[in-house]
Amino acid sequence: MKSLTIITIVLALTTTAVYPKDAPNTSRAPADSNIDNARIVQMTKLALGDDIIIARIKTGNCAFALGDSDLAELKKAGVSDKVIAAMLDASVLTKPRVTIDGNPAELHTIGQEKVGGRLGHDVSLHIKSVKEKAYLQGQHASLFAKSTPAIQVELPPNTTIDDYMLVRMDGKGDRRELEMASGGGAVGQKTGIRSDRVERTSYEPIGGRVYKVTVEKPLKPGEYILYIVGSADFEKGIFGRGYDFTVQ
Repeated sequence: MKSLTIITIVLALTTTAVYPKDAPNTSRAPADSNIDNARIVQMTKLALGDDIIIARIKTGNCAFALGDSDLAELKKAGVSDKVIAAMLDASVLTKPRVTIDGNPAELHTIGQEKVGGRLGHDVSLHIKSVKEKAYLQGQHASLFAKSTPAIQVELPPNTTIDDYMLVRMDGKGDRRELEMASGGGAVGQKTGIRSDRVERTSYEPIGGRVYKVTVEKPLKPGEYILYIVGSADFEKGIFGRGYDFTVQ
């Protein structure tokens, strides 16, 4: 019994030493959350001023709800027209948002030219065509998708979903290639992506400027890019832009 009492006292002293009753709270405050409507109202009630709130909007990660009823609630809560206008400006999409199977896809530029077939063109007395190809570095994309990928595209103003087409690329060792033009042969000059590389898709709006893109049949394993029509600038060596992914 005496030993038990001693152990109890030691444990009590140890607990007191490690967790003192009056120890200050030194834990760090959580990082700022997304700036949403409630946060704007809170900053307004704290009388931080329009300029400070707008600076927060410009530098923060904003996630606003800005329907007509939302705007009315903001006005009712005392948020100024100047701040509401800044919220609307921050919510205007400036570049497409693309997700594939729920994962954000990155925009890549096909900006390096490779010319193929020139030797055959010369040997055959210019009967064979010269193919101009562009490529992306890397054997595979960083994003992998299933054979029936769920593709979602949110468009900025003044753009159309008709500008997007799904194209199959050729895997060539450490790169992925896309033929952009051919010419000089018996068939003359041809430009543009070959039709047999374009996958048939359909799309439907699912709210606002958000579209769901669906492939008409499962994709074969390989390399693909959601190509933006009209994104090429040949004078700058840019053969186009798009969102690439790999089907395993």
